[in-house]
Amino acid sequence: MTFNDYSHLFEALSSERRRELFDFISKYYFVSKNDLAIKFNMKRATLNHHLDSLTRAGLIHEVSLILDGRNHTFIIPAVKIFPERLIEDQKDTQTLLKQLRIWTNQNLNLNNWNILRESLNNLDIPEDILNSVEFRLFPLIGTRVSIETNYCFICRANKAQMACFACKNLICKVHSYDIDREELGTVNLCPNCVNKFFG
Repeated sequence: MTFNDYSHLFEALSSERRRELFDFISKYYFVSKNDLAIKFNMKRATLNHHLDSLTRAGLIHEVSLILDGRNHTFIIPAVKIFPERLIEDQKDTQTLLKQLRIWTNQNLNLNNWNILRESLNNLDIPEDILNSVEFRLFPLIGTRVSIETNYCFICRANKAQMACFACKNLICKVHSYDIDREELGTVNLCPNCVNKFFG
């Protein structure tokens, strides 16, 4: 399910009054509209507005019954909500955050990121999370570098124009190899990585 699938639920529970109504309905399970209006001191129009929102969110059901010749509407909870389990902590995020905080006052560059990434990989942080972090930290990886003061790690000339896709070291056009990868498209590799991967 996506976040959008829960949008009505979050919208319905954003109101403190609706949360109180839902808690009461959940506690007593079968409640009449009249009882709710009296308990919460609400006008019928206001109560209907809140109950409609809870119904659209799939939190309650309404059922109409005729008792002694008069119509009565009752409310039944449609789901159980366990507040302590509604939002689950992301263990991967906690591990990632702990490791990244070590670098708060240190210079995190491409070289030591590779070391950090390997340790995060050993801690079973999923590859897609690592790729996302890497892309946000170093958006120039695999793309053109616009700053002319970057040194090519091979010839040391300050004309690095891209980063090696594999080792992340900055390289100039002379020392860049365009390698076609089906799943990724064309990537740039330095001579060291070309030798490493292709002999």
